[in-house]
Amino acid sequence: MKILFATDGSPAALAALESLVGHERWFAARPELTLAHVHPAIPYGMATGWVGRKTVNDFYAEESAKALQPAREALDRAGVAYTVEARVGDPAKEIVSLAREGKFDAVALGTHGHTALASLMLGSVAQKVLTLSPVPVLVFK
Repeated sequence: MKILFATDGSPAALAALESLVGHERWFAARPELTLAHVHPAIPYGMATGWVGRKTVNDFYAEESAKALQPAREALDRAGVAYTVEARVGDPAKEIVSLAREGKFDAVALGTHGHTALASLMLGSVAQKVLTLSPVPVLVFK
């Protein structure tokens, strides 16, 4: 089974990952795990022209590395093999796109536990992934 675990580097995401790893018995065999981080695109496109594409790409790479680090450390401690994907764009759309492209069997992610009203107003990445995903989604709270 191939599982795409989406993380934003938050404590909620790390707790979700630890819960997933702790429930390995849910699966017939150890799942093939991919960690994914999607950094939202810088909203002002002219920034690339001002600072240069390399600077912007370096910024995205550094931010993704920081967001992925806690999850990578947790998986290394647990002895779980994984691969890493880092993308830029709308987080929910990119997660769903990656799930399709990579032919994943499931997507797993954490939620920050916002109330229904807050999710409606703010737009929850988890809610969007649930709505758009072509594969089952495991949401950990």
